[in-house]
Amino acid sequence: MIAEPPTRHARILIAEDDPDDLFLMQRALQQLRPDLRLAAARDGIELFDYLCRCSADTLPQLIVVDLNMPLMDGREVLCKLHGDARYAALPVVVMSTSVEPEDFRYAQAHGAREMLSKPEVFTDMVLRLGRLLETHLGPQAPGGLPCPSR
Repeated sequence: MIAEPPTRHARILIAEDDPDDLFLMQRALQQLRPDLRLAAARDGIELFDYLCRCSADTLPQLIVVDLNMPLMDGREVLCKLHGDARYAALPVVVMSTSVEPEDFRYAQAHGAREMLSKPEVFTDMVLRLGRLLETHLGPQAPGGLPCPSR
């Protein structure tokens, strides 16, 4: 019998202090792509603790960060990620309740690929996260695997 190569599951790290928002994001992501490997941090300190335990092969392919978190907020997370060669290339997306233009400018200036406002309705969460996955992880082929690169 020939061994098949292991399936490579995309990894996403979510930094979110609100348990309800975290639950909705995780539920939406798992509905969109059940094969995703999701990890969560309640603040920036937990986010960096998680990243420090990762090898180069196990770093997340996408980080979703809330701006307003205790202990170390999303702004500080962006600065530290952007300023650290180990993590500077990781795609980071901010998802926040903030709609302030200065927050959008700050996020962009400090390495965020994009900033999205948190939707109030679950179906909108699914739509936004679906677009986010396609943008940052690529489209998904039938059967749950990412489409092969051409």
